[in-house]
Amino acid sequence: MKVLLMEKNLILLSRIRSSLQGYEVRAGSDYQGEEVVIINIEAYPVEKVSELKEKGAKVIAYCGHKNLELIKRAEELGADMVVPNSHIVQAGELLRALG
Repeated sequence: MKVLLMEKNLILLSRIRSSLQGYEVRAGSDYQGEEVVIINIEAYPVEKVSELKEKGAKVIAYCGHKNLELIKRAEELGADMVVPNSHIVQAGELLRALG
């Protein structure tokens, strides 16, 4: 499975990537047909969620757990899953739950 990881923080990027062993992971901001996109909606515009969904990607969005308005907005835009930053470091488990 191909995964696009949209994260600007290099430390968090490394932690997320290490949880995705067994997946073909690419970091960046340009969608190239990956099946799943994991996006930090505090680092990228939340509207990217609907753009990615329209292109056929499954989207896992994440942000700080107190950012309730952003979480709600990502859900409204069609994110398949919205999780707090503390859970995204277990991205491999989230992908399995996503199906």
